[in-house]
Amino acid sequence: MTLLAAQRISKKFDDQIIISDVSFTISNQEKIGLTGKNGSGKTTLFEMISGQLETDSGDISYSKTCKIDYITQEKTEHLDKTLYQFTSTARTDLLDMRQEINELEHYLQYSPNDSKAVEKLGVLHAKFENSGGFSFENELVHILEGLGFPRARHDEPIKNFSGGEKNRAGLALALAGNGTLLLLDEPTNHLDIESTQWLEEYLSKINKSYIIISHDRTFLNNTVNKVWEISFAKIDNYVGNFEKYLDERQKRLELQEHHYKHQQAEIKKIEDFIQRNMAGQKTKQAQSKLKYLARIKRIQPVKHDSKQANIKMESSGRSYAHVLSLGQVSLGYGSVPIVNDVSIDIYRGDKIGLIGKNGSGKTTILKSIIGEITPINGEIKLGSNVEVAYFDQELSDLNNKSTVIDSVWELDPIVESGKIRSFLARFGFYGEDAFKPVQSLSGGEKTKLSLARLLYYPANFIIFDEPTNHLDIDSRNILEKALVEYDGSALIVSHDRYFLDKVVTKILHLSNSFIKSYPGNYSYFKERTENLHIDTVKVKDESKKEAYLEFKEKSKQKSYLKRNIQQTKDKIEQLERELEIIIDELNNKIEQNNWEKLHKATDKKNELEDNIIKLYHELEKLEEINLD
Repeated sequence: MTLLAAQRISKKFDDQIIISDVSFTISNQEKIGLTGKNGSGKTTLFEMISGQLETDSGDISYSKTCKIDYITQEKTEHLDKTLYQFTSTARTDLLDMRQEINELEHYLQYSPNDSKAVEKLGVLHAKFENSGGFSFENELVHILEGLGFPRARHDEPIKNFSGGEKNRAGLALALAGNGTLLLLDEPTNHLDIESTQWLEEYLSKINKSYIIISHDRTFLNNTVNKVWEISFAKIDNYVGNFEKYLDERQKRLELQEHHYKHQQAEIKKIEDFIQRNMAGQKTKQAQSKLKYLARIKRIQPVKHDSKQANIKMESSGRSYAHVLSLGQVSLGYGSVPIVNDVSIDIYRGDKIGLIGKNGSGKTTILKSIIGEITPINGEIKLGSNVEVAYFDQELSDLNNKSTVIDSVWELDPIVESGKIRSFLARFGFYGEDAFKPVQSLSGGEKTKLSLARLLYYPANFIIFDEPTNHLDIDSRNILEKALVEYDGSALIVSHDRYFLDKVVTKILHLSNSFIKSYPGNYSYFKERTENLHIDTVKVKDESKKEAYLEFKEKSKQKSYLKRNIQQTKDKIEQLERELEIIIDELNNKIEQNNWEKLHKATDKKNELEDNIIKLYHELEKLEEINLD
């Protein structure tokens, strides 16, 4: 059953087009991941779907069964309620029924013979039970504990919570509701790994549809069966989890590039023919081809982001082998330790991930290393020639009253502005972006600006506290590449499992105030601690390429090559016709909740696309052979 349908909706702010002529439907039990660069319009789309923001054009219609739960942080601010009281408002219908039941029970204490009141109370009790009233309290406690709130905190006033805790409370409020469509905006940003894994399992069991905005690649891979990508004001729809989306997206880009190149080559041939023959004996043919060029639908080249960051980390030179030593260190605020008897050794070139629950003391360890917190016991030693840089997850180094360029220029005021602007371009700040006020930046832009300040001067030991928070997926990929290529040492607190897998060579696990060390990345740590099996990475089969090279050496006759070229073109044309039919069926003819047909059609589409790409590769290589 369709919950809502959007027909040709558009939205722009000032002259910037955010969403342009987009249509989609959402059906029961659809689990959608919404991805795209920071600023591409993901939150704007949520606000339009939820009715908080009107479309400029187009329409969104809702079925009678569509009830949307969409919680923003603002709804958790300035409240005197406790955490439990606040999150219980997710079911105001149950609260109202409970109030009415209490009032009737109180009345019947004094009027036990009122048969109508007794009958009404019985009806209310039945309705309350059927609505989940008696199980709601246990369900709410289960949600709060899963999101990292122990029972001892359920009666704390929510107004005293940190921003991250308020976000988690808002997430609990959404999960506890009885809506049929959940809109979750970056739900894992303030969750530790344990709570993120709990949320993955919880979402796999609920009988609701949801759309998740997230840049957490592992989380998306484990929670969605469809991906929407917002790019250049359009939405591209992909069936499958995040890994399948990446594969399918690459295929589509390759196909588009192949189609574009071949059409451009064909257009050039026709234009050359027209130029040669317009005034000659073949004038009519030239005029006919000119009309053909005017009619054909031009394939657009693959669009690329002109503001792509190119982050590089430069080391300040080789430190001594022993970069950092913590010897039996106890840390805390005052005389009460948060972390006990910690011993850590970091050596030159180490990339270490520090993980643990929220509140376990990870940031405390980092701040003790940079000297902001004095150990209660033990000793912290930095090695010789070690130059430390520290990335603060709170971005406390940024001044909201400053501009982007001044935020970096103040670090080196004697250089010319051109050098600063060139440096900022490496972090995605081009042209007039350099003069934006810091307070106007998005969370992702502020993170990149803080990274720019961090990396302006080289260091050989960089300490990161949640560096991927607020970064989009492309920016995370760029940061990962920079860290892998960095020849210094790094200590990284992160809850991004994909990021940890790509970057770190050792895991420090902080639990119950103690640290244990594990060699390898996060997946290896997971395997060691929970006996999980890691999927074997599939290596692409290169046999077709080798077979072609052998064929190329043997193919010397012109007629044989020409015949093969034509046959390959015919095969491509045939498969592309079949592909158009399958795509039409997926988009217009197959019911979105008919998973069996959807999966069969998607598998067929993937097979066709794979074969078309292979044929294009073969065609290009055939055409490269010199027939003379």
